[in-house]
Amino acid sequence: MAKKEKLYRNVNNEYLYLFNWVGGGFNDVWAPNKREAIKRIKKEFGDSLTPDTKSMRRCTYSEYQEQNRLGWMMSM
Repeated sequence: MAKKEKLYRNVNNEYLYLFNWVGGGFNDVWAPNKREAIKRIKKEFGDSLTPDTKSMRRCTYSEYQEQNRLGWMMSM
């Protein structure tokens, strides 16, 4: 049986949240919980971009790496 990967955390014990933007694209943010993640996104981006809060999810390190790989491929 495969071992389940742990959720990705930083030294401040915050989770990495992956999310999509309304209208396309994606990003990530470090936060202790989803509510704080939304606050941090709004503080950083203001009204210029709108996060799709239904798409927000905590990720594992390999999920984070996969998102980066896909983003890199899309920018080529």
